[in-house]
Amino acid sequence: MSCAICKDFKGNTERESQFLAQHEAKFTLEDLRLSAKSCPCCCILQSGSRGCFSQHGIDESTVLSVELKFYYPYADEDLHTDHADKYLSFSLIDSQWFYVEFFASQDNRCPIPKSWDCIPTKPRTSQQTDSVRAFVALKSWIARCIVSHYHPKGHCDQQERPELPTRVVDVGLTDGIVKLVEPKGKRGRYICLSHCWGLVQIATTTKSTFEERKRGIAWGELSKTFQDAIMLTRKLGFDYIWIDSLCIIQDDGRDWGIESAKMASVYSNGFLTIAATHSPNGQGGLFGSTRDFELRGKTTHGEDYRLYFREQIDHQMRMDKYAAWGTTYPRMNPTASYFPLLTRAWVFQERMLSTRVLHFGRNEMFFECRSSIECECGDPYGNYDGSLIKMEYADAIAEHIDGEPDQACEEPDQADEEPDQAYEEPDQEYEDSDQVDEDSDQADEETYYKLARIWRTMVSCYTPLLLTKSKDRLPAISGLANQMAPLRDSRCLAGLWERDLNEDLLWIVSTGKERPRPYPLNAPTWSWASVESPVYYSDATNYGKWREGIDEYPPREHFSVVESCESCWSIVDGFGPSAQGSLRISGLVAQGTLEQQMGPREKTASTEYYVSTAKARSRMRPDYLLDHEGPGQTNPLTSVLCLRMSLVTKGYDDMLVSLVLRKSPRDHNSFERIGVLLDSDESYNADPIGDLFDSADIQTVIIH
Repeated sequence: MSCAICKDFKGNTERESQFLAQHEAKFTLEDLRLSAKSCPCCCILQSGSRGCFSQHGIDESTVLSVELKFYYPYADEDLHTDHADKYLSFSLIDSQWFYVEFFASQDNRCPIPKSWDCIPTKPRTSQQTDSVRAFVALKSWIARCIVSHYHPKGHCDQQERPELPTRVVDVGLTDGIVKLVEPKGKRGRYICLSHCWGLVQIATTTKSTFEERKRGIAWGELSKTFQDAIMLTRKLGFDYIWIDSLCIIQDDGRDWGIESAKMASVYSNGFLTIAATHSPNGQGGLFGSTRDFELRGKTTHGEDYRLYFREQIDHQMRMDKYAAWGTTYPRMNPTASYFPLLTRAWVFQERMLSTRVLHFGRNEMFFECRSSIECECGDPYGNYDGSLIKMEYADAIAEHIDGEPDQACEEPDQADEEPDQAYEEPDQEYEDSDQVDEDSDQADEETYYKLARIWRTMVSCYTPLLLTKSKDRLPAISGLANQMAPLRDSRCLAGLWERDLNEDLLWIVSTGKERPRPYPLNAPTWSWASVESPVYYSDATNYGKWREGIDEYPPREHFSVVESCESCWSIVDGFGPSAQGSLRISGLVAQGTLEQQMGPREKTASTEYYVSTAKARSRMRPDYLLDHEGPGQTNPLTSVLCLRMSLVTKGYDDMLVSLVLRKSPRDHNSFERIGVLLDSDESYNADPIGDLFDSADIQTVIIH
């Protein structure tokens, strides 16, 4: 009879799915200690766990409970592949969790006993990410990208020698002197740095230090992250690195505005972006270590084994609401703790715009470009949500480029050489031409919709991320907007696209994540940038199914008509804070009254809002904390308007989306958006009229 805890490292004969745990046991360390006396496999688990505890300074007395999970491949022929996983979860008294994975190495010196099955095989990572082995790995990733993805119209195609940014840091490759330089049109390759500023003061360039920085920057004045990045830049053989705090004059508003508007070109033209992904501030540096604990011996059957135990390398690098706010659910998402850089809003576009990003994580290096993902542990597709978005965006750009007219068509002499052939089958020629035009138009429409949907997905990922200054809500994503604008042939109005306003207006604030609306406003109230809450769109792509159905065109029916829309443009690039803006829109409008009541939410009292009309009562999803004192406060019994917008179909669910508006306190002839109504009946087929709009009138309203 097999051991109840470890099951003698055996698998199940009936496997439902490789993604479901086929063996799961919960026990205490004392249970494991007792079982280890008679079970050789439990003895291995005990020794391996203690080895990891010793490496990470964990006292066994702080462990409350243990969980052991085995994941097995679906097919028997895959029993000894890397499609399996085995790990231990230790619950600690400080409400933290410590995870240990064990595996065999992928070389012939690491045998797997035949009496065991489903032992995962994984590469061992470099023990230090600044080691020779780590450097060889990163060089190979870069080389593979250049060879495989660097070609005309390729996803990772770049200018060979782009124009250098306004300012760059000369790393002193030849003389060892680090200084700020102004290339003034000079061309060359350079590196970028992506990092968290943190609460500790880092080296910056100001009006008073600008001239001094050009003469030289003292090594001791640089943070650990800056020092590591400069040393790595030298090691890679580059002369220049772009670091935002040093290359932008921080106390010069005009210089900051001009240079921040160039983010798209700075990061997209950089050869490589080095990301201090695990460091919460400048003192964290780039490099880290991944230690593993080796166990070797013989089984009771006399078979040799060699296993490695290490803290589990987590790939939960999500870019949604859990990334910034974290969660208490074990294993749900350690992004905020393990990858603090990815919780910062400014970093989102740095990552999306960069051709190649080399992340220095908590346990390993990982590399992402516009075409692939690589990591030291060999599991690059764990949960790299941002990487998948980046690749889909690159795909859409490539499709757009491929759809442009071929320059070879501009050679009329070649076509004149065979005039007779052009007249032999004129009907066929016209038929083929019409078909090509029709196919081309359809392909263009699909590519355009993909870009529109990717933007809405980006907004859904971006808005939960953290900003130090509320006014940066739009500037921190302006580089992406500027890059996308020529591809979409449309104006970006306070974060929404003119050609897609009917769909872009349908943003929804995540329930329970409402925050006060900032004043003065950062954007018109019809824009998602007017709130500090995380927002999402119903057609934003699910990360887990990103590669499935991205080209599907969700059925939508729009009832409102946007007659005009304008927003005040930033002096620099048209994408700065935009408090002034006007949306003129016509549609069915129902008058109602705002109601408030307390409702249960996650075992705590919560405020729920409803809109009541003469014939209906619908729950409202507020855009912000309506009861927060200030200019945005909206009290119960306030008269509101409900503007019917769109019928949205997602899966089997039909939803009628309507905007909720209140009179603007600044201009009583206009309105402000305060929330949305999402109505559907029990059969999931929403009535586009229903009781809510049964006696409504078509009106034209102006929203500021």
